[in-house]
Amino acid sequence: MKQVARILIGVLLVFTTFQECIQSNNYLQECWVKPVNTLPGQYLTFSYSENRNELEHSFEPWQQTNYISKGIVWCNAYNFLRTDSLTFKGKNYNSKTQLDKTALLFLDYGDKDLSKVTQSMFLDQTFQTARYSPVMLINYFVQQKIIADTESNDIWAVYKTSINKTIVKLYIQKSDGLLHKITTWSDDELFGDVLTTYTYSDYSNSSKLFYPKSIQIEKINGKVKDEVKISTAIIVTEVPKLLDRPLAYKVIQDTIIKPEIEVENYSDNIHFIELKHTDDKVMVVEFSDFLLVAEAPLNSKNGELIISEAKKMAPHKPIKYFVFGHYHPHYLGGIRPFIHIGAKIICSEADEEYITYLANAPHSLNPDSLQIQPKPLLFENIKDSLTITDGKFDMKIYFIGKKSEHTNDYLIYYFPVEKLLFEDDLVWIAKDGEIKKASARQAGLYNAIKGLGLDVKTIIQSWPVADYGVKTVIPFEDLTKSMNVK
Repeated sequence: MKQVARILIGVLLVFTTFQECIQSNNYLQECWVKPVNTLPGQYLTFSYSENRNELEHSFEPWQQTNYISKGIVWCNAYNFLRTDSLTFKGKNYNSKTQLDKTALLFLDYGDKDLSKVTQSMFLDQTFQTARYSPVMLINYFVQQKIIADTESNDIWAVYKTSINKTIVKLYIQKSDGLLHKITTWSDDELFGDVLTTYTYSDYSNSSKLFYPKSIQIEKINGKVKDEVKISTAIIVTEVPKLLDRPLAYKVIQDTIIKPEIEVENYSDNIHFIELKHTDDKVMVVEFSDFLLVAEAPLNSKNGELIISEAKKMAPHKPIKYFVFGHYHPHYLGGIRPFIHIGAKIICSEADEEYITYLANAPHSLNPDSLQIQPKPLLFENIKDSLTITDGKFDMKIYFIGKKSEHTNDYLIYYFPVEKLLFEDDLVWIAKDGEIKKASARQAGLYNAIKGLGLDVKTIIQSWPVADYGVKTVIPFEDLTKSMNVK
């Protein structure tokens, strides 16, 4: 009897779970009917205003650039069209997007030609269109027959799937059957595991079709916030043709970047690793019993590559220090592997909080060495200047900050014996033709060098090393000439 009772209880539990799944699945179906299920050939169209913030090459970490734009969207279960215009620094820019089941056509702001579309770009549009309307994404979940996730509770029916390596969740409120939240969880090469949250509110309806009038977007784990406001929507049967599909249109495969490096021994103590695949030059300074590495671009993979090359140069010398000229990704994106090997991070006090964030950011979606084996973060603070020496060879690091006219944390590196100065990206003198008047950055560097009383013969620049047609090994006299051009 006990065995029969166990079987009956097991059957009851399975039946109950099955019934709950059916009930949960009904929430997705109900949600699909309210904002998605239009008749063939119909579109939901609306105007919107958008307040967008982006992390760009600003003067300090987390400083955001704000963009205000307006546009019109047409969408249904399988199509999404958007035309958009923004004004930035007194100039008007326009973009257009046209998406269906087979093609993504995209004309970016200020461009005359369509952007090339990779497989990842095409797949990501399924959830990126949710910035303006969740219609396509809800339909995708229904078509894929996604069942309710175990995260579901009395308030939310939660559905989860993976789209192009991004984990996407829908949160449908059981009390009204409407989608109130979407989250995407993806890997960012700098910030690690990144959560983006779309929150939908102020629902209205047009011809019994529900749509949110307010969309709040939180990016990079809530560090950056955007807002989209939608005006009254209507149902239409015709949409404009925004873009012409090229005859030779195709979605291209994602490029697999193959590391390409070249090592230059500048002197017995100074070495350069040129990373051609990132267009950067990294400096390795060799002292009697340790190494210093300056710059590591973009991501942990490059950081590991640099460490490997540095070990080849001096197998028995540890990397004692890592330093970056300023906080932009081309110079510190590969910092985490250096933390993992115990190198001290040289930076100004103003950058310590940002570096701590990068060091502690989870990288579980794409684990690096620091994720697999966490290590403590070690700082070496610099105020005005810092001398790194072994008693025989000296390296001077100077904080020029705002004088760079680029960022508030800028560092430059000077070698008195070689009369060499290494810096990140301040000098832009063309390889060919006459030297033009110094930019604000060039003037900032020149004035900083003169103010510090440094005897400089040659300047070597970290980025770029191939593109843009500019010199990366610059005689100081060229910089001086640029200061004298009227």
